[in-house]
Amino acid sequence: MRLDHVALTVSDREISAAFYSRYFGLDQRLHEDDHLLILSGEGGGLLALSEGDVPGDLPRTNHFGFQASSSAEVLELREAFARDQVEEAEFQPTGPTRVQVFDPDGNRVEAYAF
Repeated sequence: MRLDHVALTVSDREISAAFYSRYFGLDQRLHEDDHLLILSGEGGGLLALSEGDVPGDLPRTNHFGFQASSSAEVLELREAFARDQVEEAEFQPTGPTRVQVFDPDGNRVEAYAF
């Protein structure tokens, strides 16, 4: 089986949708109603966003990741995060190259490439 979707509780669906569209290409709205917004993109997989109270202080190991096509793509994304003042949580330049940032609600999101 392959992982199909991630579901998050967020404080503002539109802010989160804009973040995931801009940085991770999840720009297709597959479903939207009063309770749920489901996003997808060219890479496949779904991100389901529901508005509500966001839990705080999650451990650093709680995160999800997007596999980039190359280390250069990860580094370009890292530059975009820095330019846009997205808070970086972790960076590893080699083996695999990865950058982890906080989304608008403090969820850790990673981009990586082997």
